[in-house]
Amino acid sequence: MSFAAVLLGSALVLGTAQAKDILLYGGNQDIDNIDPATGENYSINAALRSLYDALFIYRGEKIQPHLVASWSASDDAKVWTFNLKKNAVFHDGSPVTAEAVVYSYNRILEISGPPAWRWSGISDKNTAKALGSHKVQFTLTKPFAPFIGTLPQLFVVNPAIVEANRGDDFGQSYLRLHEAGSGPFTQGRWEIGNVYEFKATNNYWAGWTGKGHLEGFMWIIQRDAATQKNSLLAGETHIADTPAGSDKAEIAKTPGFRITEDVGFFTNTLKMNNQGKYTSNLNLRKAIAHAMNYDALPQVLDVKVTVLPGATPSNFLGYTKVAVPTYDLDKAKQYLAKTPWPNGGITLDYVYVTQFPREEIPGLMLLEGLAKLNITLNMKPMLWPDMVASCGSPETGPDLINIYTLPPYLDPDAHLYNQYHSGQWGSFNSCSFYKHAEVDAKLDQARV
Repeated sequence: MSFAAVLLGSALVLGTAQAKDILLYGGNQDIDNIDPATGENYSINAALRSLYDALFIYRGEKIQPHLVASWSASDDAKVWTFNLKKNAVFHDGSPVTAEAVVYSYNRILEISGPPAWRWSGISDKNTAKALGSHKVQFTLTKPFAPFIGTLPQLFVVNPAIVEANRGDDFGQSYLRLHEAGSGPFTQGRWEIGNVYEFKATNNYWAGWTGKGHLEGFMWIIQRDAATQKNSLLAGETHIADTPAGSDKAEIAKTPGFRITEDVGFFTNTLKMNNQGKYTSNLNLRKAIAHAMNYDALPQVLDVKVTVLPGATPSNFLGYTKVAVPTYDLDKAKQYLAKTPWPNGGITLDYVYVTQFPREEIPGLMLLEGLAKLNITLNMKPMLWPDMVASCGSPETGPDLINIYTLPPYLDPDAHLYNQYHSGQWGSFNSCSFYKHAEVDAKLDQARV
């Protein structure tokens, strides 16, 4: 999928940012959870990478050691040993140690929140061990070649801060809104639904690239594209993350701005609740699938898109092209005739991010197709945190929900396991609540 992700001003200091080197980011998605054990989506990950450090870090498409000074792996890819950099410190000045890494890893596994899928089935409570103050070893229960690729998401928390605020939920209530990291930024103003401030860490242990660095950045909530565009052109923000494609021409001709459109792995799927009152019926799901005009989508959306050729994007290593549904109302009616509702007469909810046309438009197109089957589609806009909460269980999951997914490492496992393994229910990635024993077994097998 090609996605007009950001619009950048050539100068980072404009408008309200003239007094300081502060980057102003206009985003439509909240940062409502900064606990490394439970938070996961693009806005949360942006915050986690700013507030915390991990063993490895992505620089563009390349993965590089970060907290790690050196490492080795056994020939069977089960035992991974890492020597940590000894100058890394948390924001309170205490050292980032091997024990802190073990603590952070085990906390993720014990809480078993959305980020834990990366290590599901390949590790247990005995996997991580400190071999010294700055040497940690992971002994996996099964070989897992992409293990290094998962480690940029292993954000190391300060055990002392977590334990001081442990409560009865292993510190989740506290860390949801407060950081306990060692990263290049700390928290400033933190107003859910409004603004999130990041302040540069004085004397950051890893140093800064280049001759200077930002003093901080502000993630400002701007839910609609018009506000993002107007703020950008007025110099009130420097980046807009979800501008309307129809605004490209106006912005492109404005001096000092550039538009980037990069083909990547960002995929958009309409997930049907496989355990829902209506959508648990396979033939109804097939009828819905054939009621969408896929060929028209690239014409009506304001960004370049291609229809997925299968379960993974075509630019993904090892992708397989398979037969996919086509827009065919006759076939849709044939499948509908096999359901308990052969004449339609039912209403389904379609959930999407409020004021986000790229998720609303596919729903409107599906609404048109389903209307010809006498099925009503209830368009239900929601704030992103509320959408995530709805995916917590099949009972609260909507009939259909529009979800963007992005694999965190370059392996098919990163795209498939968290979406289609039944053990991963509870995350927005798995909001289809799909369950198939054979698929589970194959996904588990593919991890080895």
